[in-house]
This record gives sequence, C-alpha cells and structure tokens, in this order.
Amino acid sequence: MSAPQKSVLIVDDDQVIREQLGEKLRRNYFEIYLASNGEEALELFEKSHIDIILLDIKLPDMDGLEVLRQVKENNPNCQVVVMTGYGSQDLAIQSLRSGAIDYIEKPLDMEQFKASIGRAEEKISQQEELSFRETILIVDDEPDVVKQLKRVLEREGYEVFGATSGSEGISLAEKNKVEVVVVDYRLGDMTGLEVFKRIREFYDDIEGIVITGHGKQGIAVKALRVGALDYLTKPLNLEELLFSVENAIERINLKRNRLYRQRELVITSEIKEKMNRELEQKVEERTKELKKTEAELFQTSKLATLGEMSAGLAHELNQPLGGIELAAEHLRKLKERDRLDEEALESALQDIEASVDRMSSVLKHVRTFARQDTLEFLEVEINETIENALELLGQQLRLHEIELVRNFNDNLPKIEGAPYQLEQVWINMISNARDALDEAEREKNLKKRLEIETDLLAENKGVVVRFKDNGIGIPEPALEKIFEPFFTTKEVGEATGLGLAISYGIIEEHEGDIEIESTPGDGTTVSVLLPLEQEDKSKI
Repeated sequence: MSAPQKSVLIVDDDQVIREQLGEKLRRNYFEIYLASNGEEALELFEKSHIDIILLDIKLPDMDGLEVLRQVKENNPNCQVVVMTGYGSQDLAIQSLRSGAIDYIEKPLDMEQFKASIGRAEEKISQQEELSFRETILIVDDEPDVVKQLKRVLEREGYEVFGATSGSEGISLAEKNKVEVVVVDYRLGDMTGLEVFKRIREFYDDIEGIVITGHGKQGIAVKALRVGALDYLTKPLNLEELLFSVENAIERINLKRNRLYRQRELVITSEIKEKMNRELEQKVEERTKELKKTEAELFQTSKLATLGEMSAGLAHELNQPLGGIELAAEHLRKLKERDRLDEEALESALQDIEASVDRMSSVLKHVRTFARQDTLEFLEVEINETIENALELLGQQLRLHEIELVRNFNDNLPKIEGAPYQLEQVWINMISNARDALDEAEREKNLKKRLEIETDLLAENKGVVVRFKDNGIGIPEPALEKIFEPFFTTKEVGEATGLGLAISYGIIEEHEGDIEIESTPGDGTTVSVLLPLEQEDKSKI
C-alpha cells in the first residue's frame, strides 16, 4: 500500500514563484495549496490538512514569523520551510528558533530546495512511524522546576528523569539511556557544564540544553564550546523549551541515520554574522585613525574581504552539504526498501567523502588566507593566485549572474611575490567589478560580463593582469582620487574606501603599478603590472 499523499502549502506574494514551485512539487506527487499572503495562508491551514508549508518570510500583510508562530501553535507536527531574501541570516536563524525545520535563500537553489523538502517529508514520516519514547534528563537544584518540566515533557510523550543535583543527574545517566540533558548552569555541587561533560562520557550521541538565569553571553559561549546544542534563559518559555527539545531529538535521529542536519549550516551562519559584527566594529574604529601603519591597513582590508566573502562562502558550502544530505537520504531509502548493497554503500560514501574534501579545501584556504599578515615573498604563479581568489568569490559572481571569462596565458613565468597579498588585490578588483556591474544592471538592461586576462609585458619585462567589465564606469573626477584611502563612490556604510588604496600599496611593494581606463556608462579596465624581478623585496 502506498504512503498517503503529502500536502504542501506555498505562501509567497510572487505568483511566478508560487506556480513554478507548485508545478515542481505536483510532479513529485504532492497535493498543492497556494496562498499570496499570510491571512490567506492561515485560512487554508485552518480548513485543510497541511503537512508542509513553504513560507516566504516577507509577506505584504503580515510578518512571516507570525504565520510560523500560529502554525506551530496549532499543529506542531506541520513542517515549515522558510524562504528568505539573500543575506537575511538573522531572520533565518530566528525562524529556526521558532520551529521551522529549514530555510532556503532566494534566488532558490533547486538542490537545496529538494533537500529541504526531503527533510520535511522525512520528519513527518518519522513522526508517523515513531514507536518508542525518547528519554530526557532534567537537572535543576529547584525541585519545583524539575517537577514542572517533567510534567510538561511527559505530556509530550517523552520519558523523563529528574535530578536536583549534579551528582544525582550523573548517576541517573549512568544507569539509564538518556538522549537529551536539560541542565541548569548553576547547581549546588557543580556547574551544569560539568554535569553535561561527565554524561557525554557515557554517550557520544547525547544532546544538551543549558538553562541559565543570568543571561550572560559568556555562559552561552561556554555551553556551545562544550558541545551543548542550545541554551535558554530563565524564566523559561515552555514553548521555546519544547522546540529546543524537539530539535535535539531530531538531531540525534538524523545522526544515527548518517544524515547531516541544518544545524551545521546555522552554526556556520552564526559564525559568519559574528565575523561581520567584529569587522564592522574594527572598520569603524580604524577609519577614525588616518595615519595607521601599512600592516594595520593590510589586516583591516583582509578582515573586510572575509566579511564580504562570508555570504558567498555559505553558499559555496551549501552544495556539498546538500550532496551529503542527499547521499545519506538515498542510503536511508535503500535501507528501508532492503536494497542497500555493498556497491550502493561504497558509491554513497565516496560522494560524501568528496563533498567533505571540497568543504575542507575551501575552509582550509580561508583559514590560511586569514592568518597571513606579512609580505612574505615567494615564487608565485600568477594564474594560480587568481584561481584561488575565484575559489572564494566565484559563487558570488554566479549569484549575481555575472558571466566570467578567463583569458589566461598558460606560459607565464613565475614572479617573486606575496601570494596571499596578491589574492587580496584580485579579490578587491573582482568585488569592485561586481558592484559596478550590478549598478549598471539597475540603470540599463545588459548582460553582465567580467573578463580576466593575464599576459606578458613587452620585452618580457613582467606580467600584466587585466580586469575588464562592462559596468557603470568611473567618472573623471573620481579617477583622480581613486587610490586615496577612505575615498569611495558608494553610499555611506556600503564600503570602507580602503580596497584600492591597499591594493595600490601591495602592488607598490611588489615594485609594480596599477593603471585604470574607464568610460562612464561603458565599463572599466584595471591593469595590474608586475615585474619578473625586484631590486628590493621589502617585508613589513
């Protein structure tokens, strides 16, 4: 007997998106409902049985988070996948904390879309087939709190143990299989983090939720560092606790079935946002000091680049994460059908390993790039440094629908240079071209194009790297100030004005030069000239 058809409600004020997603899901045997606003969505949800909701977070009549709240309040088993605009990580994280199972960014990545729908469908299947009770341990030195939380969680179908001291909690965990620990940070005999660490010695797949009445950010950081999934503050919001416990159980189930869940991406996003906040603070502080040393300017520019790249890097990691999840889901389905053989297992493991290798390569390069803070001269292949920069920014170009053309001379000799500082220059040039192309697209309809060319200079005296775009161009008055520190043609807050100034300083240290040719409204060509040999390899 086939499984009952699942129903999906698509909520988006864009008719094209609604209809396209609806058609795609119909082909996959889903029953489809469409709504253009929040009120219409809630009416359909009340009248119809809805399994999954695809919910745009920005609706014309109400906040998408309010729709999510009402849906989860009336039917916690309905799975909600939130759709957000590009760069709206704050809203995405908030939606996950409010009970959404996943989020996808616009413009939609179809691979990520399929993985998100698959996770929601799998969660529903798990709920329908669940035949055992998950076990939860509550550790709090207030007996009334333990009693209340025990009662609430038992009503939700969990088996719950309660302890009023750290030692009692550890003893219970040693004697009983525990899946989730809800522990108060401050206990009479030890801290909640110590309890959680001790219990993790018994079970490597346990999840922890730390409760604190202090609201200190440092406690939250400590909790996350020891491996806790979440932290909550007193007085407890019981709905938030239930969401947190549900998320913990889901994480455990997915781990046991070799699936990666969205939490890893959420953590990546949180780290990215933290980097951006630190970056903004540092840029604000350093822009007040007009006479910083060259080394400090290098570091500021590098941090600015990392912040700019972070959203693109999250997308760069999305694809292998999606591949891992699809491979794991394929294994699960084969296992459920009793068709999992050695060949299928090996193929899936190879796919997973390849995706992990890809993510490791990207992250390793970012870490190395971030640590590099001196002009250390080595023998450098120019084409390779450009490819490294494109590895970090290539996804951004694709998201901005920019055609990238490589015209590389494959027979260039090596030069003496600082590879990571040269990468910094290429990243600044590519980012400027991207912004100019986006601005030109807003003013006139054009196919955005960026050409990167490498070649030998006349008489083999050096190499040249050219960046040619068909963007907005640079006005003549701005060309005269283009390399001045803190000068920018962008709006306040959109740029630091350091990129070209620092790029010029780096190329000057390489005894090279930067030439810019531009026609307003007709594009820009930036040529970076580098000698093959240098008289003085200065090190900062």
